Amino acid sequence: MSTSIFGFFEKIIYVIFFAVIALIVGINLFETRGHHSISAMSPNYFEITTLVIALIIIGALIGFRKKIIGLLEQIPIAVWTVGLLGCSLILQLIVVKLFAVKPSWDFGALVNGAKLYLETGEVFDYFSIYPNNIFLFCILVVIGKVFTPDLSVYILFNIFIIIASQFLIFLIASKAAGRFVGMICLAVSVLFFPYIFFAPIVYTDTISLIFLLLPLYLMLDKNGELKTDMPNILLASFIFSLGMLLKGSLIIFIIAFSITLLFYMKGWKKAYIILPFIMLFVVKTVFNTAIYQFDILDKEQQIQTSFPVSHWLVMAQNGERLGKYSADDVEWTKQLLSTHPRGEVSEIHFEELQHRFQEKGMLGNLGFNLEKITHTWTDGTYYSLNKIKRNPLEPTNITSLLDYKSGDILQGFARVQHLVLFIGLLSAFSLVKDRKAFVIFCMLSIIGYFFFFLLWETRSRYLVSVTPLIILLSCMSYLKIKFRRSIG
Repeated sequence: MSTSIFGFFEKIIYVIFFAVIALIVGINLFETRGHHSISAMSPNYFEITTLVIALIIIGALIGFRKKIIGLLEQIPIAVWTVGLLGCSLILQLIVVKLFAVKPSWDFGALVNGAKLYLETGEVFDYFSIYPNNIFLFCILVVIGKVFTPDLSVYILFNIFIIIASQFLIFLIASKAAGRFVGMICLAVSVLFFPYIFFAPIVYTDTISLIFLLLPLYLMLDKNGELKTDMPNILLASFIFSLGMLLKGSLIIFIIAFSITLLFYMKGWKKAYIILPFIMLFVVKTVFNTAIYQFDILDKEQQIQTSFPVSHWLVMAQNGERLGKYSADDVEWTKQLLSTHPRGEVSEIHFEELQHRFQEKGMLGNLGFNLEKITHTWTDGTYYSLNKIKRNPLEPTNITSLLDYKSGDILQGFARVQHLVLFIGLLSAFSLVKDRKAFVIFCMLSIIGYFFFFLLWETRSRYLVSVTPLIILLSCMSYLKIKFRRSIG
């Protein structure tokens, strides 16, 4: 009886996943907001030209799938892995050399804040307002203490995280679908647009990758099946919890992990679904206690000045900003916190949230959310070009990169890559029949991100955290997991 119930709910997850992906792909066929992210206009026929190129690439992947695998058989895996990771390092160093920026926004607050703390012991007031970034601040402080708090050191750390994540993508794909699928996933991740162009930007977007991929690697045995022993589940839960400290949206992975345990653990072990949440509670409690004990944050000040969750919910419904960052909403919340207790501020937020819903009306809310989805899910640059365009050390380099010729080629590469990956998710039907815990975890995570960012303030760069799962599922779909026994 219970098996049939879980089977029913599993089918519902598949239906929701493919409905979500169909919507995202449908919007991507006709819209692209990569140019919009840098306040530029896409040229005539840009959308249709890039779509045709993407379809040609997809046709080649499907038509020559076995030949591609045959060619990979001729290449020593060590040569492929070391060579591609070396290329990744070179690409990222080139981007850093040519397009490094002066730290600003949250990136600047973190890097400069870590340096200030190591030099004077002072902590920016910024972290009392945005304590969600305090964990990355602590990581940067430790790195600066061990080495030196120079921007170059932090950028090298960022590059190390990206390369380590690409290697983990290879290892996970090799476990789940065979080493040749792993080789393809590695190649895709090395050429993946945001992993190249976010190299100079030390922030949670790229650092978060390791807190998804390392526990995912630990979750799977050598055959790509879910490990059922408690030590591995606790260790994976611990790393997921650290990820949630780094970036709040990563709680989606904890929820997806817990649901996956519910579906695939046997008998009484289904009770393990509570372990990720117990671990999260323990990690969060210990961490918060530590930052107060070491006077990194003042508890009373944080309670008074930190933004409540309701701030991001109400900002997510800002019609003028389409749910993106709004300076007006930020100033409004700061003003409210200076004159009202925190609980009252949340009440005011929820009243405004209700007003914003009612003001749009049913059709208005539908149109708003479609536009929000478009801005979030159709930018193949993942907002990276916007970030390296800010305060560049060499303005002429970024101007040359983004001019009307090279800029359109770059945007075309980003859009084609984005289209190929998301259309690949539509062909994930071939993965469903094997009922892999890994597949259901990936699908739950992508579904979670889709709905989370309908409710939350959003940017296309926020999706970077989930991109490894998109790469893994898409590549496995194109190459077909059914080949695993013959190629893995």
